[in-house]
Amino acid sequence: MESTSNAYLTSSNVSFKTKCIIMKYRTGTLYNQNHAVLFKLSTSQTCPLCPQVDSALHILSGCHHTQIRNMITKRHNIACRMIFKAIRKTGSLGSCIVSIGIGSNDRMTMQNLQIPETAESRFVPKWLFPPRFPDKDRFTSSRPDFVLVTPIAAKTQKQQTAVGGWVPQSGRGQLREMGAP
Repeated sequence: MESTSNAYLTSSNVSFKTKCIIMKYRTGTLYNQNHAVLFKLSTSQTCPLCPQVDSALHILSGCHHTQIRNMITKRHNIACRMIFKAIRKTGSLGSCIVSIGIGSNDRMTMQNLQIPETAESRFVPKWLFPPRFPDKDRFTSSRPDFVLVTPIAAKTQKQQTAVGGWVPQSGRGQLREMGAP
């Protein structure tokens, strides 16, 4: 597990500057307004770009300034596209994607990614919602980056004698009494 979380240190795809920023964030030394107050360089702990309290977490994912928000969204979509590539490489899960919303089609094309044929659109398919769920809410609610729908396991006929006369009726965990239709 440790090698996974520290893999960026040996990656040739991560610049030295980015490695330094990551290390500063992880060690709590990423400069922000809290440090400025501590070093008596400022009297305010407020972010210089927005009216919220500044911190390392605020800098990396919480600032509401337009430019910062756009950078955060871009970074998020890049990470999602990397995950999408990994899912597609597995082969078996790539065909289970039914919805994908990770940036523009142009950006995906630039990274040689295509929306799978199984993905209906950028919106979660109607058939995944309860029958009376309003379309308005389906389109305006927060949408996930991916929706994977894996096949349901085939019905099984194995008897489970240890359960005391009950056998699985289907792959959904329903049980029926032995001898019942």
